Amino acid sequence: MKNKLRGSGRVSMRRAAAIQFASKYVSLGAQLVITAVLARLISPEEFGLLAIITVFTAFFSLFSDMGIGVAIVQFRDLGERDFGALFVFSALIAFALAGLFCALSPAVAAFYGEPSLMPLCCAASLSLVFSTLNMVPNGLMLRERRFGSIGLRLVVATAVSGVAAIASAFFGAGVYSLIVQVVTSSAIVFIWNYTMRPIGRLSIHFVAPLRRIISYSGYQFGFSAINYFARNLDTLLIGKALGVVAVGNYDKAYKLTGYPLSSFSSVVASVVQPYMAEHQDNKDVVFAYWMKIEKGLSLAGACIMAVFVSAAAEIVGLFYGSQWGAAIPPFAILSFSVYFQVVWNPSGAFFQSLGRTDLMFKAGVVNTLLTISGLLVGLAGGSIVSVSVGIAVAYCLHSISLCWFLLWKCFGVKPAKLLSFLPEFATALVAIVACEFASPYFPAGMFPSFCCKVLLAGAVLLLGFGLTGQLSHLRALLCR
Repeated sequence: MKNKLRGSGRVSMRRAAAIQFASKYVSLGAQLVITAVLARLISPEEFGLLAIITVFTAFFSLFSDMGIGVAIVQFRDLGERDFGALFVFSALIAFALAGLFCALSPAVAAFYGEPSLMPLCCAASLSLVFSTLNMVPNGLMLRERRFGSIGLRLVVATAVSGVAAIASAFFGAGVYSLIVQVVTSSAIVFIWNYTMRPIGRLSIHFVAPLRRIISYSGYQFGFSAINYFARNLDTLLIGKALGVVAVGNYDKAYKLTGYPLSSFSSVVASVVQPYMAEHQDNKDVVFAYWMKIEKGLSLAGACIMAVFVSAAAEIVGLFYGSQWGAAIPPFAILSFSVYFQVVWNPSGAFFQSLGRTDLMFKAGVVNTLLTISGLLVGLAGGSIVSVSVGIAVAYCLHSISLCWFLLWKCFGVKPAKLLSFLPEFATALVAIVACEFASPYFPAGMFPSFCCKVLLAGAVLLLGFGLTGQLSHLRALLCR
């Protein structure tokens, strides 16, 4: 019976992941088209303004969840009265955060010497209201594994908000069209979740449920806070030190490298905790899932890194246009860290599933210190290229702390287990070198050159995976 239950859970988890992948890739395709259109209607300077605003909205968004969403998934004894109380708490926080962000907007504008940031910040604060109200409904959607509805929600929110942004930009709204996209998307997500999973028993007695989850959600919030600084401090300081145009180019490069995370490993992470929370007292079961998932991510990450590094100029040119040439070097450099980011991105979900958000917090502190060090060294170089080198090296070094805290301290296994991931990483490096030597012989033109590099890199990767026996791992992952 035990094996039968495990097998059933595995199939259900795979189906949920398949739904999430399908919706994510449809959404990603739509988002790439939307971004390509907007990049031709809106200047790099205006994208730079949005990048600065996003840093601050991301900071306030830390308080829009505070670890409550994941706690709703993890704590199976929470009931409808608790959900209603936590939703009332989220409503109070929502309007407080929006008001505070508007109040601080003059200081943000003064810091960057950009008066236009003040009204933009106030307009963007609407997204904080919807995202904060969404913390409990979204947690319940995950807790109840409504992945079909979650997937459809993503596609609808992306398409509708994208069309609204393009229409606004076409009629001359400029950077405000980007704000329209963000606010519209967050509003659709909240309305969708609340409609699909209404919260009926509202209550102002939220202190008791908060006390019950505080130790777990507190470490989750702490991790989110330090992860915010690790992920956004570069944009914040580049905007101040190197200017709005520089941060616009860097932000475009950074976001391109982030697509594999949002469209691949983050999808895996989103389905891990709702299923693994049931096995939180059995490390062996969770670790077996971890090894299988990480091997698949390692193979995928190697392929993505090889293509991104080899075809950096073609990818930037095809998606953004010739005016974004300055984004090519940082994109190529940051792409070297994509492998490590793809592999380790779901780590947080496994920490959460085992109830060890304390270890996740400690790993986050170490990684944040590494990121800040890399950023400061890069800023000393005085360009977005040097910053990209510092950030890429830091992201690669994150593997060390995650090996220690997740594998050794949490699972109790030796980090030497990761040596099985070396063949695919080495194969990706060989593919990059092959494309570099062959590139002078490829035809002119962005698209023909891109196709040639993808085909060559793919051939080298397929040959390397076959010679090192990695294809058997891929078949096992897909067929079992």
